[in-house]
Amino acid sequence: MKNILIFASVFTSAVLISGCTATDWVHAAGGIMGAKDDYDRKARTDRLKKANAAARRVKG
Repeated sequence: MKNILIFASVFTSAVLISGCTATDWVHAAGGIMGAKDDYDRKARTDRLKKANAAARRVKG
């Protein structure tokens, strides 16, 4: 319980000191999630391309 209170107070202090509004935090989180989605999509596409290339080599 003590750790939770310490974390909450440190987090609150960081938010207040940074001067960012809730909208700024939401916008930043959205950007991070969008970048992660783009990275995951690219990684999945690359894996599929490699798998398809390997299948073509084995097949023919």
